[in-house]
Amino acid sequence: HIGIGTDSNILIDVAGELRALEYSQRLRDRRRAMLGSEAVPSIGERLFREALAGGARATGAATGIAVHQPADLFTLAADHTIFAGADARTILDRWVFAAGGQAIDCVWRGGQKWVKGGRHVARDAIAARYRSVVAALLA
Repeated sequence: HIGIGTDSNILIDVAGELRALEYSQRLRDRRRAMLGSEAVPSIGERLFREALAGGARATGAATGIAVHQPADLFTLAADHTIFAGADARTILDRWVFAAGGQAIDCVWRGGQKWVKGGRHVARDAIAARYRSVVAALLA
C-alpha cells in the first residue's frame, strides 16, 4: 500500500509526489523503473492507481464517481505540449515525469470547481490578502 501527500500546504503537487516516490526507489535500489510491472507497465499509471487506492484506504473515501457523493477530481490540459502524440498508455507517464502541476487544467473538490484553466478561482483575492498580511508583518 502506498500513500502520498504534502507535509505542508506550500506546494501541493500530486505528480511531484508520485515522481519522488519512484525516484526514491531508484536511488535505494540503484535500478530504473522500480514500480513498473508486467501487469501495468506504465509507471505513471501504476503510481496513480496505487495512490488512489491508498488514499481511499486511509480516508475511507470511495475511489470512483458515485451518484449523490461529492466529486473530488481533476482534469489535465489536453493541449499541453507534453501530451502531443500521447495515448492512453503514455499520458500518465508524461504527466508524472514531465508535465507535473503545469498540466492541471481544472480541480473539483466536493463537487465544486476550485481551479479553472490552471488557476485557483480566488487566486487574485488570495494573492492580495497575502501581500497585505506580509506588509503588515513587516511594518
